[in-house]
Amino acid sequence: MKFDKTHMKYIVSIYSAAMCIMGMLVPVPIIAQIAQAFPEANIAAVQMCIGIIPLCMALSAICISTFFATRVLKRYSVLVCHALIMVAGLSVLVFHNSLAQVLTASVFIGIGIGGIQNGTDALIADYFDGEQRGFVMGVYSTFVALGGILWTTLAGIFGAKEWYMAYTAYAFELPFIIVELILLPKGHLEPKRKTNVFKNMPREVAIITLLSFIFVLCFQLFATNESLIVAGRGFGGTAEAARVSSITALAGVFAGLLVGPLFSKLKNLAMPVAWIVCLVGLVIALFAPSLVAFAAAGFVCSLGKETYVPLQGNFAAGNSTNEGRAFNLAIGMAGTNFGMALSPLFFEAATAPFGAQISQKFVLGIVIIAALCVYGFIHYRKLTPAQQAEADAAKAAAEKAASAQ
Repeated sequence: MKFDKTHMKYIVSIYSAAMCIMGMLVPVPIIAQIAQAFPEANIAAVQMCIGIIPLCMALSAICISTFFATRVLKRYSVLVCHALIMVAGLSVLVFHNSLAQVLTASVFIGIGIGGIQNGTDALIADYFDGEQRGFVMGVYSTFVALGGILWTTLAGIFGAKEWYMAYTAYAFELPFIIVELILLPKGHLEPKRKTNVFKNMPREVAIITLLSFIFVLCFQLFATNESLIVAGRGFGGTAEAARVSSITALAGVFAGLLVGPLFSKLKNLAMPVAWIVCLVGLVIALFAPSLVAFAAAGFVCSLGKETYVPLQGNFAAGNSTNEGRAFNLAIGMAGTNFGMALSPLFFEAATAPFGAQISQKFVLGIVIIAALCVYGFIHYRKLTPAQQAEADAAKAAAEKAASAQ
């Protein structure tokens, strides 16, 4: 797919920001070590060092898209949020004497990442349409995944001796901020809304938000338990957990390249197909007898999740009008982020009567995703009317351009 020089600059800056979204993974390889540092804390509270980040991402994205999209250009919100991530992450190097301090840093990291995620999604919607938008969103997830490899690798290196040193990784946000400062487009201010944002939200966006919440609630079982499984099954420590995290993140590189072809061939059915892939990964993780098998399980889980996320974003954008599109993208991603955030609490509570064992949590997650897949194959057999209208308009424009030549 071809783009002019101006749009290529936009893409470079947007993908630079995308590289930093998986800065949320920095705590993943060190969860077992954080649990050891604060033995009096409940394991679900320790896991919230990861979980509270997407929770704040969701709240931040909704706030920015609701209150600032009509007042502040997206360029400025992205840059401010990115600076916040770096400062909050580096603060743990100084303030790490209590779990509350680490959780507080996670709150501000989540706020910053939520602003970047929503701002860049909305910038893509501002400057790209139809198939171009689907392509750019797909490759966007590839750069998110590349960032995941970067941040988990850095966290493993810096956190090998002292867990809190893993947060040194956030110093490497600075080069990406500089690229965005130079190349990031301003974006468009949204028109002021005449009605409540929820009234403008299409039914299909509400449904996909709920489905995203349920799906990622189950996917996040892998991320929040990865370090504990590596230690508990005798696979290794921080270095090995970081290696698994990097391999898991690597799947997103391939997922981004699959999104365009999958949507072109399967349309909306590509979403439940992605759920099935993640389901297979969770099954492998449940029975993995070695570090290699467990890493492979993470790769497969992530392949499904990272394929689904841009498909979900494209679906939400395709079912939205210009007015409220940023909010619809934010609310769609909120489903994903709330799922990530509440996963430890939900599965801890749901399996508590039976002992709250990790294996029990995985079995429950597998059953839930299986039910989701059945619904998805029934509900997403066709394009929605809004998607069909957009596809017809794009086809007519292409035919007109061809005839003009």
